Amino acid sequence: MASSHDPQVRASTVRTGAWIAAARALETARPDRLFNDPWAGLLAGESGKAALNASPYNPFLPVRTRYFDDRILGAVREETQIVLLGAGLDTRAFRLPLPASCFVFEVDFAEAFAEKESVLQSVSPGCARRCVFADFSGPWIQALLDAGFEQSIPTIWVAEGLFFYLTLPDVESLVRDTAALSCQGSTFVADTFGTGLLDSESMAPLVAHRKNVGRPLPFCTDTPETLFSGGGWKNTSVVQPGEPQANFGLLSAKPGAVGADGQPNNLRTYLVTAAL
Repeated sequence: MASSHDPQVRASTVRTGAWIAAARALETARPDRLFNDPWAGLLAGESGKAALNASPYNPFLPVRTRYFDDRILGAVREETQIVLLGAGLDTRAFRLPLPASCFVFEVDFAEAFAEKESVLQSVSPGCARRCVFADFSGPWIQALLDAGFEQSIPTIWVAEGLFFYLTLPDVESLVRDTAALSCQGSTFVADTFGTGLLDSESMAPLVAHRKNVGRPLPFCTDTPETLFSGGGWKNTSVVQPGEPQANFGLLSAKPGAVGADGQPNNLRTYLVTAAL
């Protein structure tokens, strides 16, 4: 799901990964589901399901998953690499109809893969797949290269739910590094939260704790286009959940002081696609 040298942050992201897997399992059980993830329930475990049951249903999660699925499938070619940054419990290598010639690299810290590999050990992905143990708050590029990543092959970089767990310097470095590693025809898809999230009541305890211990706040931005163009990516487009391209019947645009996802304008979420 994400990466950090801080053990508490690592544990938190593992828990969040289980919660999101539970949301995928819930969506999979719907008769008009947006996607099918038959392993999500096992990956979520009881802890993930309990966390989902304890929180209000968030239709943004399945919308985001389906939106990313569509962007990936729209960009994939016979010779394509997909790099899942902060892969966590992502199962796209198993559940998406990817070409057998495609190579999927899943990058995250080792703890994020422990339960996942146990659940999926008897399942064969539809393409080549390799787990890469790395931390985005430290060196990670060499680990990816050592795993067989080829800079001359078009790459789809996927950062779903990752940036919030990193700091501004780490995110800027990640965006620059992926552009430098990519050839023409590569794509980066990501989601980011707007800065208003850090002013919300629900985030107050985390923000206060980070400030008290002198740690950077989670990454948020209201200018994702600038983030990617400044990092070397071109042709950046941004969609907000609830807009026609990203609602799938679960979210709707509302007029006035709220955005397309029904959230106040200072609580934006952005779905970003950038290309070279």
